[in-house]
Amino acid sequence: MRREPVIPRATLAVLILCACLAPAKCLYESQILSFLDELKLRMCHPIPSLGLPALDPLEIKHADGAVDGKYLVDFTGSIDNFQLHGLSDFEVPALTLRLLRTSTINFTLPLTYLNSTYTAKGSLAYILNLAGDGDAEASIKDFSILITFIVSNIAPIRIRSLDIQLHLGDLKINFESLLEEERVNDFIHALVNEMGVELLSDIWDYGQGTVVDKIQTAINNFLGQFSLTDIIGIITGGGNEEESTPIFDGVEPDCKPEISSRK
Repeated sequence: MRREPVIPRATLAVLILCACLAPAKCLYESQILSFLDELKLRMCHPIPSLGLPALDPLEIKHADGAVDGKYLVDFTGSIDNFQLHGLSDFEVPALTLRLLRTSTINFTLPLTYLNSTYTAKGSLAYILNLAGDGDAEASIKDFSILITFIVSNIAPIRIRSLDIQLHLGDLKINFESLLEEERVNDFIHALVNEMGVELLSDIWDYGQGTVVDKIQTAINNFLGQFSLTDIIGIITGGGNEEESTPIFDGVEPDCKPEISSRK
């Protein structure tokens, strides 16, 4: 889809900072977790200091796209009034920081769901014709991503041995009029809703190596833009030589009243 990229600077900063801290400095672990807790409370608002739009819900008014999958998927399409809900419900059940050893971070999402209107014209394997034009809904339950990596260099910071493991508890989709033939359309929906988790797992296993290599390259390219001081500043909103504006300055923590009321 051709749209303005949402750069997860905060997430990358957390990963980088985690990797660069020796076990003796676990004080920063609590700072990172505190930062993430504060982020949750503000994800319904744009966060200018991080260059982030509102993330829950994440909204895209309009985007066009095309896929040329060479014999598998070939289509052009668009989305309008796209909304993705549930990103601010993330949890971090594991955060292990090591220097020159394996670091681990585990993010989980209990429920994320999207709704949109869409179009999709093309084919699947040149056999099934796509005729998508209508409402689209999808949901994922119990999503987990386990990330491990090793810092191979400090100045500049680089990582190696990146590994990403994904887990889905459940997947459901409902794309109105996705395929021309109604009976085939109903069958594909039933198949995905019954076996979608296994199908996505097989797809991830097939392409994992290539995707992870590209992600590691992108992360290492990103690292070259910042010093460790810059990265710490992203998390803490502070600086070494002069006072700087707090990272959440002007962004009210009112996105989760049920959490705020317990504090």
